[in-house]
Amino acid sequence: MKSIFKSVFLYALCVVLLSCEKSLDESDPEISGQSIQPSARLNILTRAGDEDPSENPIKQGRIYIFNSDEECIALLTTDESTNSATTELPAGTYTLYAVGGEDLSRFTLPTKEAATPASVITRAEGKVMDDLLLKSATVTLSDNENLNQTITLDHKVFSLKAVEVANVPSNVTAVTLSVAPLYQSVKLDGTYVNNPIGSYQVSLTKAATGNTWGATPNQMLFPSKGTPTIKVSFTTSEGTQSYSYTASEELPANHHFTIKGTYVAAQGIALTGILTASDWGEDRTVTFNFDETNIPVAGTRHDGYYVVSVNQTARTALLRATSNVPFTAPGNTAADAPESQWLSAFDAALASYPKPADAVGDWRLPTYEEACIFLTDASLYTATKTAVYFCLKNGALNWCYVADLTATPPTVSSGANYNSSYSLRPVITISY
Repeated sequence: MKSIFKSVFLYALCVVLLSCEKSLDESDPEISGQSIQPSARLNILTRAGDEDPSENPIKQGRIYIFNSDEECIALLTTDESTNSATTELPAGTYTLYAVGGEDLSRFTLPTKEAATPASVITRAEGKVMDDLLLKSATVTLSDNENLNQTITLDHKVFSLKAVEVANVPSNVTAVTLSVAPLYQSVKLDGTYVNNPIGSYQVSLTKAATGNTWGATPNQMLFPSKGTPTIKVSFTTSEGTQSYSYTASEELPANHHFTIKGTYVAAQGIALTGILTASDWGEDRTVTFNFDETNIPVAGTRHDGYYVVSVNQTARTALLRATSNVPFTAPGNTAADAPESQWLSAFDAALASYPKPADAVGDWRLPTYEEACIFLTDASLYTATKTAVYFCLKNGALNWCYVADLTATPPTVSSGANYNSSYSLRPVITISY
């Protein structure tokens, strides 16, 4: 009898505990301020931010929906026939991130599971850049609400429609034009990624008659990072002559960009860049003048960089970085880690440092002889004592600095007992 009573009691106790567990779950109607069950309908209409959106429908679209905890809880797709999507959601506040374009397969887009507002969108490997539009919006849904939300997307690229250079000398066999630095990716939230930075180059074709070379790439590109450098190169049997110019303003997204230039033998290249907005944005005109003064000269500035040396035969120049490059040292002093680890730390830091438009190769440590050139140039320093820089002396890692720039000549000191407080100021070779 006791055994039967005990079994019944234990069974009843389990039922009560299970009932309590279910009751606790059901009595918690909110998770992060949002109902568990869908109780509202959200209708999303996407369109391009043009004067007449009907002429430029968004052919493909994705809408990432994030809850208040920045978790992606839904991923919707749209096409040009409807430009809209509908979903049912619990009441709460949501952030919508919309992505649109002609062909989204040309970009790497985050999956629903991996998506965050900081997810990076870049050109897919082996694909050609196309139009890309982004925009975000925040919505708040109430129980039983049917909300219509229109999202007007912004172009995050510009279009290089055409390039033309007239009056090209008859002995020229090839003409190219390049633009740099350009962003290479953008985050889902619409902000551009600072590194890596790239460039775009287009080859021109000689017209059937006359001395005009041109191209119509109609290429979509991410905007420039700051003011870009535009370089035009002429190739002849004697080699390649280049003319470069740092523009006075940025190349922004949401514009069509046309470059027209004329070669003037006494002055070099005179280029006029026209930003034609079409139905994207307002018209703009930017003028570029290219002449022989753009050739680098040792001891002067070239596109903002200090010129360490120039090789006129090879038509190359060695430039010093405009600032020190931060790095993560493997230790506090040279005794804390082998030289190879210090050099690896420098390589890691320099790999993502932006390069000049005409760079040949990568950033590197200056040799002792190269460092002596800029260390003894008093025009670079406001104090009589220079900073302490890393360099390579006879192939080994060293430090070097000048204690008194007023001395004649200034004396460069160096040594191998370096530490993490010293400055990494790299150099790089460019062509011109």
